[in-house]
Amino acid sequence: TREGGGYALASVVPRAWTLLVAVAAGAALGPGSEVPAAWREYVLERHGIDAPRLMGDGADTWWRSWEVGYDPDDDLDRTVMATRKAVFPLHGLDPWFD
Repeated sequence: TREGGGYALASVVPRAWTLLVAVAAGAALGPGSEVPAAWREYVLERHGIDAPRLMGDGADTWWRSWEVGYDPDDDLDRTVMATRKAVFPLHGLDPWFD
């Protein structure tokens, strides 16, 4: 597809990476921030796609901190723990670290 094979290359990927880099850089950028007009114009000209106006899609971004504790009844927690158990030891890390 024009969107990059399901990854929404022109509308989702750039916003996700921008928000991630903003967090890493300590920048004040959130899902309610506007997408720069220059980017939206570029996407429209290059790909014929109307890029989103905001960095987020209005979804609830609440999350429960891992520090609250592991919940064995939570699908996501079980997935994270399974990944930690499988991958961390390969890198000399303890999957149960604090």
